[in-house]
Amino acid sequence: MNTRLIVSSLVLVGLIVFFPFSVASADGPVVEGPIHEEGTTVLADCGSFQVLDVSELNYITRLFFDEEGNLVKIVEQVWGTDTFTNSVTGKAYPMDFHNNVVVDFSTTPPRAVNMGIIFRLIVPGAGAVFLDVGRIVLDRQGNVYFQAGPHQFFDGDLDGLCAAME
Repeated sequence: MNTRLIVSSLVLVGLIVFFPFSVASADGPVVEGPIHEEGTTVLADCGSFQVLDVSELNYITRLFFDEEGNLVKIVEQVWGTDTFTNSVTGKAYPMDFHNNVVVDFSTTPPRAVNMGIIFRLIVPGAGAVFLDVGRIVLDRQGNVYFQAGPHQFFDGDLDGLCAAME
């Protein structure tokens, strides 16, 4: 999945409109998963090469409903691995991630809160060169309402990533 975090957040908010969930009651959450996905996507265009993200994504989704059966909140636990790969040279760096996503339908528009490690590229001898960690709140259009921590991916700060992948 390209940029797991965006998809985890924005797709959750977007699909709720079209996906019919089986509703039990307000007694407890409906749990789906764990679900496993794998994919390769272009994370960044660095001019003479692209940074590919080869990802393995796992997640468990908990759907919370009110007494009338309306979906009010989604809580998702996400974990897996990314391997950033230079599309020309094959240079690659593997890394792990773990984060939580909470989608709140009581706000207008509904908002997703992502907390944890989205991307954390540590290069031997150079240290942390690409970080997207902390907390970020956004809607399904990608509008950011709040962020804490470095969010180089969301901020479009890809220079360090491109330099490390050369």
